[in-house]
Amino acid sequence: MTKDYSKIYNEMQDENFILSYKGQVGFVQINSLLKIIEDRLTTAETNPRTRKKVYNIATECYQNLSHHLEKHSQEIGTKGLAVFEAYEDKYVIATGNYVFKESEMKIREKIDFINSLDKEQLREYHRKMLDNDNFSEKGTAGLGFIDIARKTEGNIKYEFHHLSDELAFFTLKVEIIRENKNIN
Repeated sequence: MTKDYSKIYNEMQDENFILSYKGQVGFVQINSLLKIIEDRLTTAETNPRTRKKVYNIATECYQNLSHHLEKHSQEIGTKGLAVFEAYEDKYVIATGNYVFKESEMKIREKIDFINSLDKEQLREYHRKMLDNDNFSEKGTAGLGFIDIARKTEGNIKYEFHHLSDELAFFTLKVEIIRENKNIN
């Protein structure tokens, strides 16, 4: 059976996809993805503040993806998904990767806690994490989700699609509201 790639193309066109990537996620890939986003924003987004915000959030999301891949697992590997969409009123950045049950619980707790904080509490929590100098084994100090939440001014959306009792596909999604509504 053959795939109808024109159908896939049309679905992506209708959904305002700018970028969709599946594969290894490391320094080189992140830089390539960010270059594509930067080029798109340079031509499509007239508001420099929105351009900077979207680029910074994309950087956080893709670095977060890279840091949280289950690198020690032959079973699920180190591939991830990165998506960038542009709509008239917002941008959407999404990432996805496989996680084990132990990681799922930690991620859920962290995001739910961050989502429960108001703007001032989030600022204080960010400051507290910086002052603690508690860097994880990944060297991140746990600031990725905090920075994303602070910059998006809204809740971080996430889902886990369970593939087995031990394995799930984790999807992170953030939306950035456009301050100006024109897409070139």
